[in-house]
Amino acid sequence: MVAITNTTSLTFLKEALDATLTEAETQLETFSDDHSRQDELQHCAQAFQQLRGICQLVELPAAALMSEEMALAARELQEKCSDARIQALSHAIVLLTRYFDYVQLKNRTLPALLIGGINELRRAAGKGLIQESHFFYADLSHQRVPQAPQRSMTVSELSDLARRFRHMYQVGLLGMLRGQTNRTNLKLMARALVRLDHAAGQCGLSRFLWVSQAALTAMYRDQMAITPARKALLSQYDRQLKKLVYSGDQAVTEDAPLLLIKESLYIVSLSAQNSGVIGNVKQAFGLKSEVNDVVLQRELLFMTGASGSVTRSVASAMRDEIADLKESLDLASQGVADTNYESVAASLNRLGSTLDMINKDKESRAIKQRAQDVARWAPDQNVEGEAFHALVDDLLIVENVVAGLERSINPENDVHRSANNSRISLYQLNDARMTVVGECRAGLALAKRSISSFMDNNWDAMHLSNLPGTFASIAGGLMFLELDRAKAVTEACHKYISNRLLSGDQVPTHENMETLADALTGVDYYLESMEEQKPIGDGVLEVAEQSMNVLGFPVSKGV
Repeated sequence: MVAITNTTSLTFLKEALDATLTEAETQLETFSDDHSRQDELQHCAQAFQQLRGICQLVELPAAALMSEEMALAARELQEKCSDARIQALSHAIVLLTRYFDYVQLKNRTLPALLIGGINELRRAAGKGLIQESHFFYADLSHQRVPQAPQRSMTVSELSDLARRFRHMYQVGLLGMLRGQTNRTNLKLMARALVRLDHAAGQCGLSRFLWVSQAALTAMYRDQMAITPARKALLSQYDRQLKKLVYSGDQAVTEDAPLLLIKESLYIVSLSAQNSGVIGNVKQAFGLKSEVNDVVLQRELLFMTGASGSVTRSVASAMRDEIADLKESLDLASQGVADTNYESVAASLNRLGSTLDMINKDKESRAIKQRAQDVARWAPDQNVEGEAFHALVDDLLIVENVVAGLERSINPENDVHRSANNSRISLYQLNDARMTVVGECRAGLALAKRSISSFMDNNWDAMHLSNLPGTFASIAGGLMFLELDRAKAVTEACHKYISNRLLSGDQVPTHENMETLADALTGVDYYLESMEEQKPIGDGVLEVAEQSMNVLGFPVSKGV
């Protein structure tokens, strides 16, 4: 049989498909109201089975599978009624209708768009979920290119080292599972896999370690969405690392499950990057994709409808209103132009009404009272007077309310200390703190470059001569930020460099330097998460402390 081009044929069949789905939806609603109407379910199942055949004919594999799951769900409802199944089936009808609209409008199929709907049906039926890569194909016979280097340590030594790197990975994974979906956690996990890959060399898990670090790198470089399926994938990575810790001999000889490799390759295929380990994996497996993850998530929102946060919208609107007011008052203070204070008063009243909405009654009354006063001001109002300054103070209080509202959207993201003085702008204070964070990160980057030069130039201590001053600056910044634990780690790093690298007689090993880099990188990741306002938690500092313990310079706990 000659295959029918899906989007062209769909145009001719679309009206009939819509009518079938609409009728099925009506029949399902009838059964939902009266569970004795078993004949309605029978008609539903037949309609879905008919849809499956049509979708197979026009080469829409995801729609065909979803239709099959819908037919099964309708038959199972005849045997055992379940509200969860009825709801899942109802959602599936709506989603499939939108998918047909999408294919016709966009002229492309993107099977991944229906993975969520299919899994909702399977979850309601108590079945196993299909993988995100279900409709993805890759030749899994390809091997790692280039091959991993020969391992330089025994299996027992590798198991001991894997324990520490697995802990590093688990710290990042725990942050992800807690909903801290940010690049910093992913970078920490990828670093753990890179370090473990270098140590493990050629072994059974070598290809897995290579492909999985490419997948993690793709996730943080492309800022991919962290879906439940991807969290599950990251958890499966941890189970493979467990083999290196507790079953070293087995890990040396056995490869990871092929389904895990396939799922990882699918993530890599969605990356827009083509360099480094991502590019190497793409080239080795011949990976291509018509869309990247950014496009995929955008198309999902387009098809299913985006959901927004009312709180975030309110905060954004208030912030814009305040910005316009501040600009008007700034021009007034400079005498650039006559200010329309009636317009200013109207803006203040709008802010007051919004404050009422979010139960900020005290601030609302104050700003509305201020609006009444401002409405009576003449265009040449004295900008040096007490009344004008009181208006600025009130506006600052409202601005801090907005800052608090934004923090309430995700409380665990509040990495900043609260200001006790309400006359201080939280935005400006946070900007100052972020400047200090940036300076500390710059100091850590300089330290890491100096250590790298020290290694590349035959352990020439001259390249470390600037580090005492650098670490003093970092310590001062961390003290200002009240990050005592991070400060203690950097002080331990400083002691190691001073006592072992600058004053010591023994030449350090490359493993020592990598361990030192792990400690510095841990602090850097912690600060990076503050910049992104998505804190990674203290677990990453625990990894840094463990690294310093390995080097024989334990971090002081008396801070």
